[in-house]
Amino acid sequence: MELERLLPADPVRPHWSSQNALLYIGGLVVLVAISTLLGILGDLHGDGALVGYGAVACVASLGLALGLHEQGRRVAAGVLATLAVVFFTLFVAFLENLIGILDADIEDFQPGTLVLEAATIAAALAALRRFRAPLLMLPIAITFWITVIDVGSVLSWGASEEVLSVVVGITLGLAGFTVDRDRREPYGFWLHTVGGVAFGGGVLALVEGDLGWALVGLISIGYVALAYRLARSSYAVLATIGILATTTYFTFDAVSFLGPFLPFDTGETEDGLDPWQVALCFVVAGLFIVLLGLLHDRLRAFRPDADDPRRDRDELATDA
Repeated sequence: MELERLLPADPVRPHWSSQNALLYIGGLVVLVAISTLLGILGDLHGDGALVGYGAVACVASLGLALGLHEQGRRVAAGVLATLAVVFFTLFVAFLENLIGILDADIEDFQPGTLVLEAATIAAALAALRRFRAPLLMLPIAITFWITVIDVGSVLSWGASEEVLSVVVGITLGLAGFTVDRDRREPYGFWLHTVGGVAFGGGVLALVEGDLGWALVGLISIGYVALAYRLARSSYAVLATIGILATTTYFTFDAVSFLGPFLPFDTGETEDGLDPWQVALCFVVAGLFIVLLGLLHDRLRAFRPDADDPRRDRDELATDA
């Protein structure tokens, strides 16, 4: 499948600003509030009415998106179009639930779920063709991840879901790289972000305990390298989260692992670390993150595109 045929050229490139921040935050609040409201209305009026309410939410969001798009407010239109895709997904789910096929099993497989996921991706791609909003890549990437896991759940291998999550992470990352190379960087933001989460989460679920979290720490360092190599600061953010999460785990849940490496006596393992020792661990983690940040200028000196005015692709579509 060629991404060039699926993704329209000349994507909307929203920059970080007070206006766009309010648009995204407001859209998130509307999404949560209406989803909660739909649940309440379903309890009051039943499944049949819930289908109608879901349709109203979808049509209203799409209508607002089209109106804003015609006015040239393309970032706001993209936010509303994404809400319309989510509400369309809810509408299809409500309809399948009313018919009775949403949870129907065929040899431990639920075809209704697959239909729902296909409908979501199709709706998001259709909206993407119309609005060219990078935010629409988020439901596509997440639904693709879920679909692969659902399809793989029919396998008898116990670790299939974890391995498939790793595969999805790699696939989305490669797709993001392809989009970047095609000069459609804004579309790649969510591909890289969701791919990074899927890969790291899959590794952590596949290898549990101390070794799993140690791998998360190593992957986080690898994400910093990717951030610099691909000019994608989203990987740097994921790396920071991974380093802090790893520090938290080994500070509070695996003190015995750290004991031999600390220059002070931790006492009994079950007693945990003293507050000052915990703080010191996070000081070390913070300094390590700062050190990784300081490497940027040194590494840019060895990059042939060090003078690229774009500097970082995520600057073109921060959180878009």
